[in-house]
Amino acid sequence: MLDVTITMNVPREKRKEVLQTVKVILGPIRRQRGCIRCSYYLDVEDDSIFCFREAWRTREDLNNHLRSDRFGVLIGVLSLLSVEPDVSIATISSTAGSEVIKAVRA
Repeated sequence: MLDVTITMNVPREKRKEVLQTVKVILGPIRRQRGCIRCSYYLDVEDDSIFCFREAWRTREDLNNHLRSDRFGVLIGVLSLLSVEPDVSIATISSTAGSEVIKAVRA
């Protein structure tokens, strides 16, 4: 699984435009082959920080997404920003859930 995080510092005057655009592309991205998750978050401590998160089954699925028109729309949104976004792509080999917390706290 590949986990993609794009953290953006969105100027106040661009927030409405960025939010409207992202809302339009979330559904189509979620329907792309290999998409596990696609979400958009606002930092509760700094309302200028937005975080776009995706998870993809394979590198091929992610690469197809990065070449897609949908991602092109996101690139257009990123061009509105005055500060380059922080982009992180992590390969996840295994995951665990609440059982780890329960085991450690037992």
